[in-house]
Amino acid sequence: MTEPCPSCGLLDQVQHVPAAYHGGHSFFRGQGPAVAVPAGDGVIVTNSQVSGISVTAVARSLDPFPPPRRGGGLVAAAILLALVGSCFLLLPFSAADDPPPGGAAAKALGFAMLSLPAFAVYIAAGVLVWLYVRRVRAHRRQRRGVPAAQQVWEQGWFCHRCGGVYFADTGRLLTPAHFRHLVARAGGYDR
Repeated sequence: MTEPCPSCGLLDQVQHVPAAYHGGHSFFRGQGPAVAVPAGDGVIVTNSQVSGISVTAVARSLDPFPPPRRGGGLVAAAILLALVGSCFLLLPFSAADDPPPGGAAAKALGFAMLSLPAFAVYIAAGVLVWLYVRRVRAHRRQRRGVPAAQQVWEQGWFCHRCGGVYFADTGRLLTPAHFRHLVARAGGYDR
């Protein structure tokens, strides 16, 4: 059993943090509104199926891990920029048939100037790849810290009356945000 809430001194509205978190998720399924779709001379009425997860504010505030970020947009943008850079790289080759007047130095300068847009686009694609690699490393660091973070998270108690979290061995009531920060620090992904 646990100690009563350090703020109100009562135990009737105290719940283990994992229980409060999981209890705040409810799954629903049902039928949506009727939609009339014109079909030829008549109308077809259809009902859509709706389903999802409803999350309470308490469960959201006790979520032990930050939401995962997607990296697909960065990869797609890097690929798109590499393709655009390849198109820009065709510019110097298209100008190879018409060398500028002035000899070899002018020709080299012309190739360099025409290659500059492709070079800039490739640098931008490289930056996106670098950002993606950073995101993957942060995700790995988070996954490695999950067991330690979960161990701290599972020791918390939530008082519904006071809206705070406390540990049974300490006498302080923490805000859910401060509690989440302690969990993240234990997992090593609070950076």
